[in-house]
Amino acid sequence: MKPPSVSRWEIAKRGLGVRCPNCGQPGLFRHWFKLRPRCLRCGFKLTRSDGFFLGAMVWNYGLTVFGVLPFILLATLMGWISVTSCILMCVAAGFIIPCITYPFAWSLWLMSYYLVLPHELPANETELIPTDEDE
Repeated sequence: MKPPSVSRWEIAKRGLGVRCPNCGQPGLFRHWFKLRPRCLRCGFKLTRSDGFFLGAMVWNYGLTVFGVLPFILLATLMGWISVTSCILMCVAAGFIIPCITYPFAWSLWLMSYYLVLPHELPANETELIPTDEDE
């Protein structure tokens, strides 16, 4: 069987660089909060169906809850900030961090999806060779 044209390593690099998982072209977003429906270079459809955006939401939630909030809570436990400040900072982070990381969360979602299913990238599709059973 032929190895895929776009390896998992390439998919990961493209995901971390906010690039098209299929061709590596930058510019997945029209502007900060608007994902393009298709890649400008290869025409790859970036969204699959209703609910596909939920994966980006999970990444955004994870980046906020596991990437930022523990540091605020640790600062409170160490006595560097008050509990009131902790609560205010956590609420603010809950609104601000998802806005800041929105494009990166989408890219991480596309990366993780195609790391699991690399054969769904058009660049990795292989022609089906008819077998004796098909005849």
